Amino acid sequence: MLRPWGLLIALILVRAAGAQGNPFDGEPIADIQFSPRQPLDPADLAKALPMKKGDALRASDVAAAIDGLFATGRFTDIAADAEPSASGVVLRFEVQLASFIGDVVIQGRLSAPPNRPELQSALQLSLGAPFHDQDVAAAVQTIQQLLTSNGMYHSEVTSQIKTDDELQQVTLTFQIKEHKRAHYAYPVIQGNTLLPEGTIVHATGWRVPLIHLWRQVTEGRTSGGVRGILEKYQKQQRLTATARISNLDYDNQKNKVTPTLEITPGPKVEITALESKVSKGTLKRYVPVYEENAVYNDLLVEGQRNLQDYFQSKGYYDAGVEFKQLPPEGDVEKIEYTIARGRRYKLVRVEIRGNSYFPASVIRERLFLQPSALNLPHGRYSEAFRRKDEQTITELYQTNGFHDVKVTTSADRDYHGKSGQVAVVIHIDEGAQWAVDHLDVKGVSEANRERVTRRLMSMAGQPFAEANLASDRNYVLAYYNSHGYPDANFEAAWSPAAAPHHVDVTYTITEGDRQYVRQVVITGLEHTRRSLVDRTLGIHAGDPLSPTAQLDAQQRLYDLGVFARVETAVQNPDGDTDHKYLLYTFDEADRYRVTIGVGAQVADFGTPSTTTLAAPGGTTGFSPQGSLDISRIDFLGLGHTLTLKTAYSSIEKRASLSYLQPRIHNIHGLDVTYAIIYDNELDIRTFASRREEGSVQISDRFSKTLTGLLKFAYRRVSVGSVIIPVLLVPQFLQPVRIGMLSVNIDQDRRDNPANPTHGMYNTIDAGIAGGFFGSQRSFARVLLRNATYYHLWGKVILARQTRFGVIEPFHVPAGLDPQQSVPLAERFFGGGADSIRGFGYNEAGPRDIGAPLVPGGPASQPTGFPLGGNALVFNNVELRFPLIGQNIQGVIFHDMGNIYTSLRDISFRYSQRNLQDFDYANQAPGIGIRYKTPVGPLRLDLAYSLNPPSFNGFGGTPVQLLQCNPNLPPSALPSYCQSTRQTLSHLQFFFSIGQTF
Repeated sequence: MLRPWGLLIALILVRAAGAQGNPFDGEPIADIQFSPRQPLDPADLAKALPMKKGDALRASDVAAAIDGLFATGRFTDIAADAEPSASGVVLRFEVQLASFIGDVVIQGRLSAPPNRPELQSALQLSLGAPFHDQDVAAAVQTIQQLLTSNGMYHSEVTSQIKTDDELQQVTLTFQIKEHKRAHYAYPVIQGNTLLPEGTIVHATGWRVPLIHLWRQVTEGRTSGGVRGILEKYQKQQRLTATARISNLDYDNQKNKVTPTLEITPGPKVEITALESKVSKGTLKRYVPVYEENAVYNDLLVEGQRNLQDYFQSKGYYDAGVEFKQLPPEGDVEKIEYTIARGRRYKLVRVEIRGNSYFPASVIRERLFLQPSALNLPHGRYSEAFRRKDEQTITELYQTNGFHDVKVTTSADRDYHGKSGQVAVVIHIDEGAQWAVDHLDVKGVSEANRERVTRRLMSMAGQPFAEANLASDRNYVLAYYNSHGYPDANFEAAWSPAAAPHHVDVTYTITEGDRQYVRQVVITGLEHTRRSLVDRTLGIHAGDPLSPTAQLDAQQRLYDLGVFARVETAVQNPDGDTDHKYLLYTFDEADRYRVTIGVGAQVADFGTPSTTTLAAPGGTTGFSPQGSLDISRIDFLGLGHTLTLKTAYSSIEKRASLSYLQPRIHNIHGLDVTYAIIYDNELDIRTFASRREEGSVQISDRFSKTLTGLLKFAYRRVSVGSVIIPVLLVPQFLQPVRIGMLSVNIDQDRRDNPANPTHGMYNTIDAGIAGGFFGSQRSFARVLLRNATYYHLWGKVILARQTRFGVIEPFHVPAGLDPQQSVPLAERFFGGGADSIRGFGYNEAGPRDIGAPLVPGGPASQPTGFPLGGNALVFNNVELRFPLIGQNIQGVIFHDMGNIYTSLRDISFRYSQRNLQDFDYANQAPGIGIRYKTPVGPLRLDLAYSLNPPSFNGFGGTPVQLLQCNPNLPPSALPSYCQSTRQTLSHLQFFFSIGQTF
């Protein structure tokens, strides 16, 4: 802070007067006063003033006090005066207080671009920084310039300043009145473009094709037009082309902007490879002139190195590359890379000798050199890799105390007399290991000593390495900084000890003054309750001023999901005070979020039919899907979320209303969700399932990868459109109440849940329903899943998944067998794009084979419709590999498994025993294509079932089925009552979104 010249002169006069005999000099100080007030914390005030009440007045002390007060940064002007009083002298400081930037608010309707975050970033008004009156005018000008560059030439910007005298803080509000955005006009094109004007205008993208309407002006569109022109020239190999906008001429009457383009196309650049064949794509990948769009010598040299490394990685270890830039000929500039590949080798062995401290496996995992393998047919070798590996091993040993280690490599060509084979031997001379005899840590207070010293690397008895000194320095300074000591200093020194290769280490630490939070200042809240912010922050007045805690609190506030921006800073960060205001300012996110989804599925599935029982295995169908989700976030200002989700398709109609209460007891990841659901599923050929459910769920995130939830659901399930006689028994048609308590454990170590390439995913889902929960059916349910993903080579991924599930009924109602006691809608159903692709949707497992309508009576006519089961085993294996470009991936897969009648019926047999046996393992290999999109890969799968099930089916109508009285002799039955053998299709086709698993 610069002191005014008048104050400097006054201070000199005060000191001179003191030297000549000030009449107040030596008088006791009766009181110290500030006018209009002093803003410092009492501890900071005592630190700034070298005198106190009762001390003798000294001019030198007054000068030191003015210096100390200015150093706090909270004053812009200070003058000292003294006047006599009955008990001595009253020392009075006349002060002008500094102001600091608080919240910066941008108001008004604004059509992006620019958006509000862009405007706030452009203003460069840093939260907590000193405020000056000229900052407002500069900010208004900046906003106006940004609006103008985005075509809003007539927009108006006004400002308002609101001052908080207590906090010395100002809130700046900028009101924007938006006007109509300008459009582009036909540009003025200057230079020998070598292209028609129409081609250049089309490349800019400023005009809509075909209809030739000019687009609105935006800064991004303007710069994008220049890039479009350059890309047009680059496609013609004119890599040195330049294009710039020299002027944007605005027509106020027409509200149009005429850009002036200055274009220099430059010559065509032809880069060729001599003596060795190199594809154009390889040259573009390794010669950076294509990426930089410039022809500089250093880029050509980099290309030379890249090409040499490329050929060495292909086994041409002696490859040499030279380049020559030929003089331009007409409109062409040629660059020739002469590549002498030499003999091709194969690295067959990498041997490590001389190592005793580290096992060879630890060293090998750090090496670039790799012997030949399936994914590296010629191994990986180059002189650069050799040097890099020598350096890597050297650093590994040095960081573990081997100061004198020496690492060399030698290559044995024509290894064991075999032409073209190479073996590399890495020789390691470890030398002696240095160790720390004694560590002396000076300057640490007793309160910090244990926590500072317990994680140091250079402890007595540990290996000595200078890298460890640097690590200790980083750790110590990070510790002090995170605990409120911003001025801490660390110095390290070492000296030889008495024993050879042993040292004594001394750390000298200067802690400095500790800083504290004076007050947490919150601004910008409109709808959110202050109590939610305070509870989430976890920082209070009097806490140490920790940047780590400050940023952690900022992240917790973002995690609430109710703020679009959370900015934090320390007010007056450079001021010499130990008690500082900690600032948080907020922009609340939009409270309503609406998501509309549209999709479709193509596969074998069907819906219950009241007119025909044909095709119990389903038919190929197209199911358009739509969804509408509406969320109200920050409900009641508490950070809660109210969400309505709906989905509608020909196979499912679903609606749910949920209420999320996050961070129970302010524990991150501990959430409670209340939900009511209505679901009407028609994707099972046998029946329609309707579910009305209410549930409460508690979820907790135990770690980054491990989550768990406990859920109690009470639902009413019913079936409709039932079309097989065995299910016409009233017990199965009546709605059933289910009360279930379930627990789910989820471990997710995948790199990308939407499209994983490596990692692991495990889930355990277990639940129990019984009369003790008010349930009319009693059963236990367990579903386990394990999936893993491996990189094989390049971008080839091996993905596999195994799922196992079982439902075990108990307290079975009289008159029902165990399988029948589990309601249809609660059983396992499988088959389709996400389970076993050898079946259509929900077509796996047991089927209707006919059953007595009354106990002990004859069996009814079998229909062959799926009934679901009480056990499942699925195993999926996929090999995913690049197919075309970056976005299209190919898949080879094999699915195995089935839905089984019960746990005791699980079998991995390949074939059915008879037409009533469905407890065997279906095998379905296949191929697929994945197309990468922002919402996940579009998936097309074609599966071939090697052993689809056969069964007896019925091809008539439900009315005819009811006329097939099983009590009549076969000769008296109509012809349509005769069962027909049916087999599910070998081929299954699926189109959907997202990976299978």
